[in-house]
Amino acid sequence: MKTAILSLALFFWLSAVSAQVLPADAFDQQLRQTPIPQLLDVRTPGEFGGGHLPNAKNIDYRNAAFRDSLTRLDKNQPVFVYCLSGGRSAQAADILRKDGFSQVYELQGGYLKWTGQQKPVEGVPAKSSVKATALTPNELTKMLAANQLVLVDFYASWCAPCQKMLPIMAQLETKYAGKVTIVKVDADASKELMQAYQVDEIPTLLFIKKGSVANRFIGFQTQETLTSLLDENLVQK
Repeated sequence: MKTAILSLALFFWLSAVSAQVLPADAFDQQLRQTPIPQLLDVRTPGEFGGGHLPNAKNIDYRNAAFRDSLTRLDKNQPVFVYCLSGGRSAQAADILRKDGFSQVYELQGGYLKWTGQQKPVEGVPAKSSVKATALTPNELTKMLAANQLVLVDFYASWCAPCQKMLPIMAQLETKYAGKVTIVKVDADASKELMQAYQVDEIPTLLFIKKGSVANRFIGFQTQETLTSLLDENLVQK
């Protein structure tokens, strides 16, 4: 009997939590219907600077001061939280609930899903003229089979650190032509590939050697760091 009661309680708890993970349309509607919403963007400042939901406040989930920043929020008012694709926001929402926030709504699919549905954003810089490539997992698999060393740059036009890295990536393409395959992947258009490689931050660079991910870099990377990596692996090759 006790086991049955506990199972029933768990069922209702899971139902309540899942009801707070909302697809973009429902998240948008709930946000609009809330008189005093607290909208949190838990991505990095660099990602936030490349565009965000209107009136969002940036509190970086991976910053050491994240939990302290939550003390400035009102536990009696609903909190809406999102990240790039849903991973960090789920963890942030879990912390919020454990800290006593009862009304916590997560954006399912994150900023990628929101922008994919052409919903309003603000703070988006002018688009770059550099063309990025949309790739599927199958297309990348074929590319890896034909090339031993591949550097995959998950890029977005709204991403400020990505913009900063453009000249670096261009120089690397020229320097390592014929030795290392460097491909820029449009994050907005390559959601399936991002999910397959568990990419939830932009920019993310994957160095893939002989078909396996050897190195993963998140955020802005210097030319020195990437050059050292490629030179070292060319010697080992």
